[in-house]
Amino acid sequence: MYYLIKKMANREIEVEIKVPVSKKVFEKVRKHLKKNGKFLNSSYEIDKYFNAPHRNFLKKKHPTEYLRIRTKGSNGSFTYKNAYFNESGEKTHSDEFESKVDNPSQIEKILKVLNFDNFLTIDKKRETYTYKDEFEIALDKVKGLGYFVEIEATRNFGSNEQTLKKLFFLAEGMGIDTSRKDKDGYALLLLKKKQLLSKS
Repeated sequence: MYYLIKKMANREIEVEIKVPVSKKVFEKVRKHLKKNGKFLNSSYEIDKYFNAPHRNFLKKKHPTEYLRIRTKGSNGSFTYKNAYFNESGEKTHSDEFESKVDNPSQIEKILKVLNFDNFLTIDKKRETYTYKDEFEIALDKVKGLGYFVEIEATRNFGSNEQTLKKLFFLAEGMGIDTSRKDKDGYALLLLKKKQLLSKS
């Protein structure tokens, strides 16, 4: 899992954790959320990641910047993220600048004309729930990667560290093995799988 904290006013910083799980645990968490949470929506999402012609996001062995177009039905969003990591190499939070878009394909055309390269596409099905009015939980089936549970804080618990503890406590209470938490994210996991990262 990731850990992201969001400013409550503008949600430009996000704190979340993401954990890969077995299908059995995935269904157990879903059953718990259907009983104790509030279902928000289900969606089929296509995330396309782009590299900038003036700055190579993939130059690092562990990329921190991403430019993404997300398509959900006929609508979507356009997002820039920059991740931060602690001394142990674990992600602590991300800057996130995002705008909804009515026509994602037009944004994609603009980027391609400007020589931005679509180097990765992520295909996933997602169910989203709110939980105790303090968390948003997504159940993801990701093509080529498997099952994941993502838990995000929707309010500030005092600090990134305190919020992270809340997220881990909640996950463990639902039977999720947080020792398997994902430190990379879907984009980096697929980049590693496809061997698209810099060797330098």
